[in-house]
Amino acid sequence: MKQLSDKKVRGSFFLRTAEAFFIVLTFVPFLAGCKDGRTGSVGMQEEQEKKQQDETKEPGEKAEEEQDSYTYVEKLEIEDYNNKEARYQIYMPKGSEVNDGFGFYHQHGIYFTATVNNIGDYESFSDYYDMTLEYWPGPDTDYTDIYASGVVENGEDRYFILTGRGTDYDGTPQEIRRIEYMVAEPGGDYVNWNIAINQAGVDEETSLALAELEECYGISLERLKQESPIQKTVLDEDEYTAGEGDKELESLEGYRYLGVASLADYYGEGVCPVMMPRGYHTNVEDSHAYAFLHGVWVTVDVGEFYDGSVLMTDLKSILDMKYEARDRNTEQMRNVWRSAMESVPGFENAMYAVVSYEKKGCDTEDYYPKAEVVCFIQYDEEHYLDLEIFLSGEKYDEDTNTVIRELETAYGLDLSKYYKEGEEPNMQKTGNGDTITLAKLTGGGGSDMPESEEALPDTILWFNATYAPLTYSNGWDWKLVGGMKPTAENIEIDKYVLRQSWGIHDRETAIEKVEQLKEEGHRATCRECMKELEEAGLMDLDERKFRSALLKSEFADEPYRYLIAYQMYQAGLDADDMAAWDLCRVNQLYAAFYLCGYMTYEEAMDASLENSLILQKMYSSWDEMMDGYLLGYQFWRKDPDTSADSPTKERRRMYEMMLQSEQNPYQLDWNTELEKSW
Repeated sequence: MKQLSDKKVRGSFFLRTAEAFFIVLTFVPFLAGCKDGRTGSVGMQEEQEKKQQDETKEPGEKAEEEQDSYTYVEKLEIEDYNNKEARYQIYMPKGSEVNDGFGFYHQHGIYFTATVNNIGDYESFSDYYDMTLEYWPGPDTDYTDIYASGVVENGEDRYFILTGRGTDYDGTPQEIRRIEYMVAEPGGDYVNWNIAINQAGVDEETSLALAELEECYGISLERLKQESPIQKTVLDEDEYTAGEGDKELESLEGYRYLGVASLADYYGEGVCPVMMPRGYHTNVEDSHAYAFLHGVWVTVDVGEFYDGSVLMTDLKSILDMKYEARDRNTEQMRNVWRSAMESVPGFENAMYAVVSYEKKGCDTEDYYPKAEVVCFIQYDEEHYLDLEIFLSGEKYDEDTNTVIRELETAYGLDLSKYYKEGEEPNMQKTGNGDTITLAKLTGGGGSDMPESEEALPDTILWFNATYAPLTYSNGWDWKLVGGMKPTAENIEIDKYVLRQSWGIHDRETAIEKVEQLKEEGHRATCRECMKELEEAGLMDLDERKFRSALLKSEFADEPYRYLIAYQMYQAGLDADDMAAWDLCRVNQLYAAFYLCGYMTYEEAMDASLENSLILQKMYSSWDEMMDGYLLGYQFWRKDPDTSADSPTKERRRMYEMMLQSEQNPYQLDWNTELEKSW
């Protein structure tokens, strides 16, 4: 669980009312005291007099008759929801609805919201600007051609304007034009207003309405007008200056971009160094940091373990959510792929993985490569670093590879497949070639060089390949026995899984379970289903009549298992054709028994060899074995395999994704000579 920094807590009031619209338009309450002339709020004395005169008016009534001179705006009263006696007169577009301290308007493509805010201040408004800008280049928004005005002073008021290009929820390209404005009212309250332009609703009156609002508040809204072209901020994105009150990244010898600072959790505990790119869009707070430059977006947070949470399982949960979200977005994304979780060299307990895909550009039908890297690095018993890197091929330039390469070096990751083609990274060199890394800065709890593990012999890799779909779906590494290194944490994970899923808690129950799988397993259950259907006289019915009879029979409590048994029979298959499901899991269990200490390594490998020789004789190829494995999986899950989110289809997709991977386990020859090599 991530802790929010002080800045995020102070700025959160802006997000609560805006969150429903954030991705497309990011509304925030729109209200504001109007300008007298072009420099300040309506004169305080005048307003106090008018307030006394208008105390009997209901919120939303016109406050001054002279405002009828405006065609598109009028001054209305809005009350403070938390203090019904406090009312403010503000200009709103004519036709605005004002109820319970909230104003809203939507015409001529202008989305306008307004509210009184009595918990914010200038610093909160500045924090909100930082947070908004942080996530614009991220994977969920991924806007391009971004213009950001910075927080602008207008007398006692503050505002910022943002424009850019993006897509809506349906993937349709759109322009983003919005302003957030905060008015300082007498007495310490603030009134916040927001305009976001929906270009689909823009007409000839839009600019006229904006012109009256410009006159009212004494600011330029030129960038919000449709005739104004979208132009990104022209700046040197490599220029780095720490923001006021923020931590400064110290430069590092050997790096062109990366610097170092320290973060802690929300309570100031668990202090740890971090390495981040230094650029114009870099921000380092007490417990959170982000940077965006040259198509690379980086965030780092300090995470804290809660309620026995485990690094590997926490990382897998994050990856599952990212993968599923991208895979569902078929309108904008294709070729969604998820890597296994890899150990990070130099750390005793650190893992990372990648979700990659191709995504449509903001204003084109072309697809661009994208990748999201998530890395968890545990650095004490209670804390870990949560590093996330988003790589947007649409925004790559000649310096992108240098940023990626420096992040690889600093954190020990392999991101080489995500370089921009044809560009060489420009790494600085230290005098002695001893480049600083995070592992060296933290001590890492392990070697600061990749472990020199010898590759497993082909026979053991063959064993691993038989249960690789499960390994891959867990996000683990199929090249390791059991998919993971035998660390104390991983052993506890495996023991828990064996206990909860298999009822195995010691050597005796372990041996008993695998013997049952080898002799019977789900083959025996399937065989019994076939026998019962045959005795009931249902096997020779056509499928339509079979389904009808099944639902009226004594087997209706588990219809899908009986349906699968019937379909196997009709296809000329018997229960032994799903033997791969049982026997592949036997190999998986032997590996887990070794990790948990229920078998020695030699015992587990000897038993896997005996079991694998049986498998190799039963099937003629990896594809054939996988068909048997998935048939048994489908039977076990009672899965009709007809819906788009069928578990069986998802498990098959894991197999197909592995076939396309550079680390494809099924490159091994099915007919590899299996022999003892340990």
